Amino acid sequence: MEPILEVKDLTKKFPQQGKGDFLAVDHISFRLDRGETLGVVGESGSGKTTLAKLVCRLTEPTKGSIRLWGQDITKAKGKQLRKTYQNIQMVFQDPVSSFDPRQTLGAGIGEYLRNAGIAKGEVQARVTKLLEQCGLEAEFARRYPHEVSGGQCQRAAIARALAVKPEILICDEATSALDVTVQRQIMELLWQLRDSQGISYLFICHNLALVQAFCHRVLVMRQGKIVEEGTADEVILHPKTEYARILADSVMETELLVGEP
Repeated sequence: MEPILEVKDLTKKFPQQGKGDFLAVDHISFRLDRGETLGVVGESGSGKTTLAKLVCRLTEPTKGSIRLWGQDITKAKGKQLRKTYQNIQMVFQDPVSSFDPRQTLGAGIGEYLRNAGIAKGEVQARVTKLLEQCGLEAEFARRYPHEVSGGQCQRAAIARALAVKPEILICDEATSALDVTVQRQIMELLWQLRDSQGISYLFICHNLALVQAFCHRVLVMRQGKIVEEGTADEVILHPKTEYARILADSVMETELLVGEP
């Protein structure tokens, strides 16, 4: 089966004043199949967010290739780049800052639809449907980002991403700023979207228990490199590298502490 996304030898260097280049992403290769969820884990600064921005073309790579359904999008420009943004969407950790504070949530969700030339009435109808699909009532279209809770704003951010009918959704710590109850609701929504629409996910998360429950396969990153990969159970329950074992053990220790009276 041809992968929906194939990344080969992807590399990103950032210049440092008075020093050599900083290698944020170091010759990474992986594939993502349709309907699959690929987890990406690692400590802060391991290169996870930079990798996400490279894949969705928010950052230019230094080296390597990114292919979407076999088509090279590494250096996409103009119409091809706009098509790439439609096929690959990103949901960020802080949903409030991802919206224009001067616009309502409905305006933010409907921006792509308006730019596509869709009539105002049809845009409103689609925004309402997207909000409802994400568990929000139609009246949330009239609210501003600062007027809703973090969980509600993240649902609106997912609705905005779905407006372009993407095939890949990149979640960059999309649930880490939410409390446990809201986090569970957002995860249930992501599960539903995967089952009903066949969306593929690149799921960046520091919560390994969540990764194990949601992801089919997992990449472990350290200092810009992939140091381990496998199924979620293989990587989390039976890690092969010391680094992955330490990550898994730290999660178990946190869960034990949380569970204490």
